[in-house]
Amino acid sequence: MKYNTGILTFWNVPNYGTFAQAYALQKVIETQFPDSNCKQIAYLNKHHFDFYYSLKPRYKILQRGFYFDLHDRLLPWSSYNKKRKLFINAYKTIPHTEDLSAATLRETEFDNVILGSDIVWDYSFKVFNNDPFLFGNGMKAKSVNAYAASFGTVKKGADHPEYVVNGIKKMAHISVRDENSADIIEEITGTRPEVVLDPTWLWDFRADPNIPKSKYENYMIVYGQDFTEEFIQGIVSYARAHDYKIICLDCNNDTYTWCDVILRQYQLSPMEWISLFRDAQVIATTTFHGLTFSLIFNKRFAFCKTDFIIAKASSFLMKLGLYKLFTDDNNDVKAMIDYDWDYDKINAIIDKERSKSLAFLKNALTESDDE
Repeated sequence: MKYNTGILTFWNVPNYGTFAQAYALQKVIETQFPDSNCKQIAYLNKHHFDFYYSLKPRYKILQRGFYFDLHDRLLPWSSYNKKRKLFINAYKTIPHTEDLSAATLRETEFDNVILGSDIVWDYSFKVFNNDPFLFGNGMKAKSVNAYAASFGTVKKGADHPEYVVNGIKKMAHISVRDENSADIIEEITGTRPEVVLDPTWLWDFRADPNIPKSKYENYMIVYGQDFTEEFIQGIVSYARAHDYKIICLDCNNDTYTWCDVILRQYQLSPMEWISLFRDAQVIATTTFHGLTFSLIFNKRFAFCKTDFIIAKASSFLMKLGLYKLFTDDNNDVKAMIDYDWDYDKINAIIDKERSKSLAFLKNALTESDDE
């Protein structure tokens, strides 16, 4: 089997942000570069896939949670299997290759492969199983490129595995999502790559007809984990003062008794998740894509910082003039939401970054076609 352009990312992973970036990059390339005949590569490392979808529990037999996990995975009507079906069906709506295993992927030919986005290069995560394909190794591709890939928690100066270094050095065009990843690429290649926007910024979700209207009104979204007690009190206080219903979009089996509604992942498709951000009055989040969609939809929001997310988003927040708002030991939810959000200025900065990002994609796709 042979394809023109293939995107290799975390296919089928049941995560809203992961789906959104795959969907957005696919849409942008389809519309901006129709001659590319682009498809998602329907492959996920078996170990990574089994972590989410295997019938085998992820806990050992004597560990707490083993029997609950086993019960949830075996029952076809359980929340686990409802979520499994919901996300797999969502990914099927994105144009993709035939389902590929590691063996069949090695034999599949591509004119051009694009790696990313997301933290596809964070080889420190055991669940990713040191998959060499994520660095373009072992693929029959005339050209391998990276768009907005991220090393996540891996830092400059780390002892990078040989397959990582070799894969990076063979790539034709490299762009990354954050300055930390740019530091690592420069360390490996001697050349600093472009830092581009996450794919979700390239697609106009505000005008996407595939996103339904939310059935809720006058509400505040809560999305993420690791909210501090002070931050939670601020969320509840602000919502009550403005008569907002607090809706939690489940991130990882959250038990937020202080929320009015908890929407579990098996209840909420990725497109419905996006619609809830679009139609919300205000938002509180700790996540990268929660932050991203708050800005995309020009919302007033509060961001409870974590070191993990700040590491990925700090350079972008600095460009937008928002870094100090979220990092100066600020847990004042009201001050963040009621901040003077100058979205004319913010959107103008993003438009410039979007143009630069699209230019990178055009260059990578055009030069790959000429090779």
